[in-house]
Amino acid sequence: MKTYQAFIDGQFVDSSNGETMEARTPASDEVFAEFPSCTEKDVENAVDAAAAAYKDWKKLPSVERSQYVQKLAALLNEEENQEKIGRAISQEMGKPLSAAKGEVAGAAGLAEYHSQWARRIEGTIVDADSSNERILIYKEPLGVVACIVPWNFPIYVLMRKLAPALIAGNTIVAKPSCKSAVSALVFAELIEKACFPKGVVNIVTGTDETAGDALTLSDKISMITFTGSTKVGKMIAERASKNMVRTSLELGGKAPAIVMEDADLDLAAKSIAGGRLANSGQVCSNTERVYVHKSIKDQLLEKLKTEFEACSIGDGFENPDVQMGCMVHKNEAKRVHKLVEEAKSEGAEVITGGHFIENLSEAFYPPTLLDSCSQNMKIVKEEVFGPVLPIVTFSHIDEAIQLANDSIYGLTSNVYTNNYQYVMKLTTQIEAGEVYVNRQQGEAYQGYHAGWKQSGIGGDDGKYGFEEFLQKKTVYLDF
Repeated sequence: MKTYQAFIDGQFVDSSNGETMEARTPASDEVFAEFPSCTEKDVENAVDAAAAAYKDWKKLPSVERSQYVQKLAALLNEEENQEKIGRAISQEMGKPLSAAKGEVAGAAGLAEYHSQWARRIEGTIVDADSSNERILIYKEPLGVVACIVPWNFPIYVLMRKLAPALIAGNTIVAKPSCKSAVSALVFAELIEKACFPKGVVNIVTGTDETAGDALTLSDKISMITFTGSTKVGKMIAERASKNMVRTSLELGGKAPAIVMEDADLDLAAKSIAGGRLANSGQVCSNTERVYVHKSIKDQLLEKLKTEFEACSIGDGFENPDVQMGCMVHKNEAKRVHKLVEEAKSEGAEVITGGHFIENLSEAFYPPTLLDSCSQNMKIVKEEVFGPVLPIVTFSHIDEAIQLANDSIYGLTSNVYTNNYQYVMKLTTQIEAGEVYVNRQQGEAYQGYHAGWKQSGIGGDDGKYGFEEFLQKKTVYLDF
C-alpha cells in the first residue's frame, strides 16, 4: 500500500497531526493507498503559500504563465503519465482504465486550449464625457482561487479550473473529493516536474468538515470554483457570502432528451444510451429522462433496450476496455436501486436491468430502462446519478417543452429531430444552459458549460469560462 502526501508550497508534506485517510477500490472495497487528512492549519498554510506566491505570479507576463501550463500539458500527454494517473482514477472510483486514461488526455487538451488565452486578455477604452479624459477598463486576476473538485472526473475538472485560473494570473489551492484524492496527488507530481514557482499550485486532501470548511471560510480566498451537487453548492455559496467571495458553481442536472416523431431512432437510441451510461451514469450532464412522441415510443424503447443490453460491464481496472465499470461506492448503487424499486411501486415497468449483477460486487449496477413512467415520479424529478433511464411519452411539442422545463435543474438537454421548425422552437424554449441537437452530451473546450436554475452560477470553458477568473478595474485618466 502506498502513502501519498499533500502538496503545499512546492513540497509534499504529511498532515500536521499525522492522520491519514484510506483510499479504497470500489469494486472490491480493498484499501490500496492512504493520503493525508489535512487539518485547518494545513489548509491555512496552503492558502498563505498561495497568497504569497500570488504577488509575483500576477506580475509575470501572461505568456510566461502560459509556458508553465503548456509544460504541464506536455507532461499529461506522455503515455507514462497517462497510465499512472489513469490507473489511480480507475482504482479509486471504478472508471474503466481506458476511459480514465482518456480523461487525462482530455485534461491535457484543456491545458493546451487555455494556454492560448495568454495573448487574449483584453480590456476596453470607453469614450469619456470630456475631451481631456480617457476611461480605461482593465481585466486583472482575482487572487487565491479555491478549486473544489468532484470524484467523477477528478483530473479533467481540476484542469478545467486550474488552467484558466493560472493563465489569468491567479494562484490555486485545490481540494479533491475524498473519493478521488489519490489521482490529484499523483497529478501534483507533474506540477512539481513542470517547475511551477512554490505556492502557485497547492493540493490539500481531507474531509469536507475540516479541510473543506477551512478552505471555503478563509478570508484570504478571492474565489471558490466548485463542481458537484446542488445541495453542497448551496452550502458553499452560503459560506462564501460571509466574506463576499466570488463563486462559480457547476451543480446538479436532470437533462431531458426530447425525441420527436420524425427523429432518426437509431441515432437517438445510440446517443441517448451513450449519454446515460457514460461513467456508470455518474455525470451531471448525462441524459436523465427521455420524452418520446407516443407514436414512436415502442420503436425507440426496443432500440434502447438493445443498446443497454449490449453494454459490457465489469471491473474496469482489471478489464480496461469494458464499457461500464462499477459505481463509486456500493452505497451509491444501493441508493440507485432503491429509486428503481420505488419507481416500480409507482407503476414503472422495468424493461431491462433493475437488479444487482450476479458474480459482481454490490458496487455494480446494470443499465436499467424504465417504461410507463410519469412526470410526478421521483425518478423523473430528482437527479439519479446512476445508469437508470425513465421513459415518458408526449403527444405534442408544446407538451414536451412543458415537461422538459418542469424541473429545478437546467444544465444540459438533448433534442432529436430532423424538422427545422422543431429544432428552432425546442432550442429557443428549453430552459437549460446547453442544448445538444441530434448528438449526445459532450462539451467542447471552446464552448461554455454553465447551468441555469439550480444547476449553478457561472460556468466553465471557452472565453466566458476563462473570464470567470478575471475582475475588472476602471481607470479614469485626466490630462
